[in-house]
Amino acid sequence: MSDGEASVSDGERQAKDTSRRLTWETRVMQASPLGVMATSAIIAACVFLSYLMAAVWNDLPVVVVIDNDPTLSVDAWTALCMALLWCSIFGLGEYTRVNNLADLLLLKGTGVVVDAAQIDILRFGPMRATRNRALAFGIAGAVAGTVFYNLVYQPDGRPVDLLNATLTNFWFIAMTLALFVEIFRNLSYLRADTMSFLRDLDGRIAIDLFDASKLDPLGRIALRRSLPWIVSSAIVFLMMFGLSNSLLFWVLCIGLLINAALVFSLPMWRVHRLIDATKKTELEKLRADVSSAREVFAFDKSAGATSHLAVLLALEARVESVREWPLDLSTVVRFAFYLALPLGSWLGGALVERGLDLVTR
Repeated sequence: MSDGEASVSDGERQAKDTSRRLTWETRVMQASPLGVMATSAIIAACVFLSYLMAAVWNDLPVVVVIDNDPTLSVDAWTALCMALLWCSIFGLGEYTRVNNLADLLLLKGTGVVVDAAQIDILRFGPMRATRNRALAFGIAGAVAGTVFYNLVYQPDGRPVDLLNATLTNFWFIAMTLALFVEIFRNLSYLRADTMSFLRDLDGRIAIDLFDASKLDPLGRIALRRSLPWIVSSAIVFLMMFGLSNSLLFWVLCIGLLINAALVFSLPMWRVHRLIDATKKTELEKLRADVSSAREVFAFDKSAGATSHLAVLLALEARVESVREWPLDLSTVVRFAFYLALPLGSWLGGALVERGLDLVTR
């Protein structure tokens, strides 16, 4: 390559890097001197504190007594769940980004051809076109949030009158729209990330049947990418404790879980097909060799013929036992735990209610 060509290539790379930018959520997490968990917990606390300030301003109760049992008011419970959603957006988003980047670099070190764009997305952020598309998705999310708010949050069974709305009403309006914008934006980013992850995956992965474990990071990456959506569905389940109109929440929950399932299953199925095809091809070759070796062994009982047949049979058994999914035991256990989160959210809600009962007695 000439010096001119090299300079053009460097210039293009620099232009490419400058067109990338990390999302504002990631920049907030990176600017914090605290860890991921502490920062996301502080964000959740600030969100809930802002609701408490609005409730105090409007002289609204945070704790109410129903059938002699103290419990959080409907508004307070919903606000708490919204604060948990913000915690999930910031905390799990950064956790997923950092650990998936580490696993991609690990895959690259083991010889798997990793798409450079995939690493750039995690390290430097999405391209301008991707960000613009996410902005369009965010606008659509604001529209969906407006519809959702008007259908779900109706104090006294009536839609909110903006001309006579309280500060708490405006707090819920702002939070509902902001959360829907975040969900739709993240859906757009996830779509672009998934397409980058799957692009030419068949040509970038060489299946080594004698060391299939080096593909396990692919399973961990897919599982982490589905984690925020599973947790979000669990938090939406928690919201159902406070709001009686739960039909739209079921729709939202099912949508989040379907998205989580697709995010996890699409790359897993693609890699499974590659492993399965490689395994079948190798077994066909080995079984043809075994058949030939058996014909030779029928006439030649020498040590060489016996050893050759034994080696082929051992190789056939070894290839036959190779697992066809890039999932180690720890990943399977994590996945089972994540699937239990929605059920755990119901238990968590019951525990919060029980704890509140004990504190206020």
